Amino acid sequence: MSLSSIKKEIHRLNPKERAMLIDLLWESLDEKRVKEIEAKWAAESEDRIDAYERGELPAIDGPTALRDLRSSLRK
Repeated sequence: MSLSSIKKEIHRLNPKERAMLIDLLWESLDEKRVKEIEAKWAAESEDRIDAYERGELPAIDGPTALRDLRSSLRK
């Protein structure tokens, strides 16, 4: 099975199934690599919190963030 054919099949999945696929793919990665990625995300999160606390990063409420994200995905 090629990546191209997998991409076509992904579009046939409903959103819940695609989310489940993401989980399956994530869990299939090498454990060491997963830990590296999670450590990088944790560091990024801390950096963003620090920037927010310094007043360098604005806060956006949840509903607004979701609306903006959904809007950007439709483009």
